[in-house]
Amino acid sequence: MKIKLALLILSAVLLSCGKDHNNSNIVVTGILTDCPANTTCTYNYSDNADYTTSPLQTAHGNYRVFVYKSVNANSCDEIALLYFKTSLSNNNFDINASEIASGQTVTYGSSCTCCEMIAVKPIGGEIKGKRTDASHWLINATIILGGSDNKPVFTLTVNQYFTVKSL
Repeated sequence: MKIKLALLILSAVLLSCGKDHNNSNIVVTGILTDCPANTTCTYNYSDNADYTTSPLQTAHGNYRVFVYKSVNANSCDEIALLYFKTSLSNNNFDINASEIASGQTVTYGSSCTCCEMIAVKPIGGEIKGKRTDASHWLINATIILGGSDNKPVFTLTVNQYFTVKSL
């Protein structure tokens, strides 16, 4: 009986060691999103980075930080920023809804000098990323943004290639 138990435990340990902790089977596909009309968008990432939330900007750190920025010329240059981070060791990743809602890996910010804005924050969604070469990542992101009551206000979808940018 002890031998069977030992073999069962050994099998479980060996199987867990073979588990892919980098999510190499993540499927990142889809039609690339366009930047909204009258808007300029950038899609960048930086290695050995992190971000601060006040003000929202990249800084040196121990992560890979992705930044989506859109500037709408028709709305008083309204700026929308989406920051998210992952481990430097990943070649692909999947950030789930609870990780997004926690506020520790994903941050959204916006500003507009002449707009009435409601404060929103990420409350759910999913972000998948896959390295395509040494300086590009394909990111599929659907971020649900909600108000202070955590009710959805709008959804931001970004399916695009992000390019490396030095800090």
